[in-house]
Amino acid sequence: MARNGTASWGSDAPTTIDEARNRLIDAAEACFTRFGAAKTTLEDIATQAGVSRATVYRYFDGGRDEIILAVVLREARDFLDSLARRVEREDTLEDAIVEGVLFTVATVRKSEHLSLLFAPEVAGQTSAIAGASTALFEIATDFLRPIFEQARAEKVVRPGVEAEDAAEFVLRMILSLLSVPGPRQRTAGKQREFVRTFCVGAVLKSE
Repeated sequence: MARNGTASWGSDAPTTIDEARNRLIDAAEACFTRFGAAKTTLEDIATQAGVSRATVYRYFDGGRDEIILAVVLREARDFLDSLARRVEREDTLEDAIVEGVLFTVATVRKSEHLSLLFAPEVAGQTSAIAGASTALFEIATDFLRPIFEQARAEKVVRPGVEAEDAAEFVLRMILSLLSVPGPRQRTAGKQREFVRTFCVGAVLKSE
């Protein structure tokens, strides 16, 4: 494989746009593991995939920034399966919200790719990461909508709160817990109590 990334797909060309994009995302993930996201260049990704820079731009016209965003969003969508299994174990919607928030925070902190959203050396360089909020809010809303509608049917949702509002608030809580350390450290129990008081209280009626 040429270091300058001048090759094309060759005989192993992808048959769909989605396949091509996924191959390039796979290549980006491999480069992030090898070089670190901040040091990975578009040329590195092209070389890893065995294609030219022009080929990469054909599928990601936003270049490196757009590929970083694609890596994060693919990981986020894959994570939803794990999140769904986690919240299904809870008996009440209140517990599902609390444990879902805490599970998400813990998972993102351990994930090499999801944590890219909060890596200063990456976030400070890429407009794609800065613009990821719209896509993340859409993903969160799609995930929470059926849960929210069930809660509405059970008449436990606060008046005037829509699914989009609830998803936005919960996601903002998660992003805040991940990006802002806060004025004091909390034990796991205190963190759970904090989320229950403020996150659940913003969405569900008090008993």
